[in-house]
Amino acid sequence: MDNQTLLKEALTDELGSLYKNITQLTDVKSLPEDDLQLLRGLVSVLQFAAQQMTQQQASGGKLTADVTALRDKVAQLQQENAAYKKQLQWIQDRVALSRTSTGKMQLKATLKQTLDIARDIAGASSGSIFLLNDAQVVTECILTRSGTTERERQSLVGQVLEKGLASWVVEHRKAETITDTRLDSRWVNLPDQPYQVRSAMCAPMVSGNRILGIMTLTHPEPKHFQPPMPDLIGAMADQMALVLENTKFQTANQDLERRLSQHQEFCHQVLTMETVGAVMLQNKKIVQLNGRAAELFGREPDELMGLPSMTSIIAYEDLERVRAVILQCRTNPNQIFAIEFGITHKSGQVIPITAQGIALDFQSQPAVMMVMNKI
Repeated sequence: MDNQTLLKEALTDELGSLYKNITQLTDVKSLPEDDLQLLRGLVSVLQFAAQQMTQQQASGGKLTADVTALRDKVAQLQQENAAYKKQLQWIQDRVALSRTSTGKMQLKATLKQTLDIARDIAGASSGSIFLLNDAQVVTECILTRSGTTERERQSLVGQVLEKGLASWVVEHRKAETITDTRLDSRWVNLPDQPYQVRSAMCAPMVSGNRILGIMTLTHPEPKHFQPPMPDLIGAMADQMALVLENTKFQTANQDLERRLSQHQEFCHQVLTMETVGAVMLQNKKIVQLNGRAAELFGREPDELMGLPSMTSIIAYEDLERVRAVILQCRTNPNQIFAIEFGITHKSGQVIPITAQGIALDFQSQPAVMMVMNKI
């Protein structure tokens, strides 16, 4: 069997392996939607290979490419396939991690896991991940350099972001590779550096127009990071940006759920108290109240909740002030308002009351909780 036939068979084997990886990837249970972005790289490789195979079949099964070029393509497919397998493991591990930890602990574990997989894929000897806020200040960092104090870590991070390769990547918002650090002024050798760096690769984690973080990988030999490795690590940085955005949304959602739970508990306690009157207003209507509030108005609870608007039982001369305060409360939801006004008792008597209130959500809709009592 000649070399061309052997190469064709090797190419076919790698294609089959890549298809298998796609099947495994899409079969991962509970896989977040953003992780399916990894399929883009796999599909592009497969499309190219499929075109090559179609051309070969149309020419009677003979290889149309040069033997050396085809051998290089097989080697590249093997390298990419190995990288995609590791990325698949990264996704599976991260899905498992998301089920066992939360918050900052989960974030740190995800960063370390990402850095370990990236180093393994690229054959790097060391690396780091910095997370940045909107002011491009480092909020979290993972370094493979061990034995450093917190002050030393902050100093190292500051030097790298001020004038190093990471600074260049932040400014230009694209991945960059240094083939030999001795010939590139963008590389900063850190004080007392316990390892040698001759090759470096840095990729930003970009979401929209924001840089969420930077991943840097290094190696002691020059020209280590050769294509397609920069593209693979760049794609992984893109995936990490999606992970960070997803984590941010999850954290915000958890915070909202916690606040909602606190509001609901507060509402429950207030509405079950009878020492002060409590009403829940929504779209100007009373939707909830306790017995003390009904007593202040001299009406039954069902009658009060059936009113088209609470304004009909507020003293006319105070109506505009109450409307303005409630509107301001909705505009500043964290601010508690206080006001004195008159309410119209069923007997026709105007009763002066003092009230305090705060904006919140009731049954997923904006509302105002107000507690009141006679002056």
